[in-house]
Amino acid sequence: MLWTKQQILTYLEKDKDGDIYECTRKQKKTVRSLAQNNYYFWVIINIISDFHGFTPIETHKLLKLTFKIDTTTWLSTKDFKWLIDSIIDMWKVTYWVIIPLPEDNNLLTFIDENT
Repeated sequence: MLWTKQQILTYLEKDKDGDIYECTRKQKKTVRSLAQNNYYFWVIINIISDFHGFTPIETHKLLKLTFKIDTTTWLSTKDFKWLIDSIIDMWKVTYWVIIPLPEDNNLLTFIDENT
């Protein structure tokens, strides 16, 4: 069960039995965002697939092998951003292919229309 600090304090104030509790504090991990996911699959995967003539699934598998990642599903937003930035840098240096950044307004419109 996940509670906020205030919820825990409220619950403990109501406890009159003197029970002993054990609490663990950890930061909630934020998995990749929908925007990151859309950008990765609609832009990055499609550009690389078109360049090599691979299917999107083959391209995704190739990138996972290249970056030694079993799955991208549970990557944090920070780790997924690192992956995206690494792919963009690799393609710019290796193939001289510029993958457009998500800040491009036309790109965002395209992604929104196709999701």
